[in-house]
Amino acid sequence: MLAYVIYVITKEVDIMAIDSHMHINTTILQDIHGFIEDINRNNSIKSVINVSLNIESSKESVLISEENPKFYSSVGIHPLYIDSQDVNYLYKLADSDKVVAIGEIGLDNLDSNFDEQKNYLIKQIIIANELHLPVIIHSNNSNKVVIEIFENYVKPKYGCVFHCFQPDVDDLRYLVASGYFVSFSGRITYKNAKKSLEIARIVPNSLFLVETDSPYISPEPYRSGINKSSNIYFIIKRIAEIKETSYGEIERITEQNAKRLFKKIK
Repeated sequence: MLAYVIYVITKEVDIMAIDSHMHINTTILQDIHGFIEDINRNNSIKSVINVSLNIESSKESVLISEENPKFYSSVGIHPLYIDSQDVNYLYKLADSDKVVAIGEIGLDNLDSNFDEQKNYLIKQIIIANELHLPVIIHSNNSNKVVIEIFENYVKPKYGCVFHCFQPDVDDLRYLVASGYFVSFSGRITYKNAKKSLEIARIVPNSLFLVETDSPYISPEPYRSGINKSSNIYFIIKRIAEIKETSYGEIERITEQNAKRLFKKIK
């Protein structure tokens, strides 16, 4: 019996979280190197995906990931950063073995330059398909419009995740039927997150990820502070409560899911 108990404890300790979406090279953080070292030293974090917003941050992200084993990169042009961006430069950036996705890409603020946002989204999905990479979707009050673009123009062929998924059961049904993922952030820990809790209960275990979106969207109990990847603990803990299972089980599920979507993660 003693041997069995030791084995179970060891298996729990061996499990480590993957933060599937964070931003280390952002102007909000004054000490980027300190944040990088915190992640490198944290034995509870297996790896992080540093997600880019434009070509410049994509270049920086690739350099950071190549210098730090726990870091991977997603390169792409966010819909609010599309001015004067050379979308074709993503081909060169994606040559790195540490680039696991194209993103974050998508739609935001549909009342402003919607056609340009749509064109950038379509171009970047095409690039991802050509490079056999998944996409990370930013969809701010625009899930249904993104889905319409998938249906009428181009679909991601190698996987997709709607990060910080804005909860809608009908949208979830479409994503699940397509084999696409949703990702839960610190918002799921908020008291008013009833719709997100409903999504967490019904989403298949095989199709969700966890993310911090660090340094943004800090979970309870650190909602007013700068978010860190270590706060992934509170997100996993809340999902475990919702799904009535253990912390270790959700950590195991989300690690496996991240590796299935982002196939370059080791």
